[in-house]
Amino acid sequence: MMSRGYLERAAKDLHDRITKVQLNGEEVEMVSKELDGTKVTILTGRREGVTRINSIKMLDELGQVITERSSQLDVKDNRTLDFRFSFEVV
Repeated sequence: MMSRGYLERAAKDLHDRITKVQLNGEEVEMVSKELDGTKVTILTGRREGVTRINSIKMLDELGQVITERSSQLDVKDNRTLDFRFSFEVV
């Protein structure tokens, strides 16, 4: 079993490396990036005018993908979107 200190260090490394969120290939502003022990939470700004979600990616400082989700989700007119990512290092 890994020590709590090591897990917190791994969570901090993840927190520090997250630099971008992309929706359908376009950058979305990150409005909040929080670290609480072994938990990392990212909240994006709101986006209007999106009619379809094909992919959402979180990137590190080198532009490499940390996590990615693909979908074919249509968005109704007049919807504002924001996204929250939560990770817990265990």
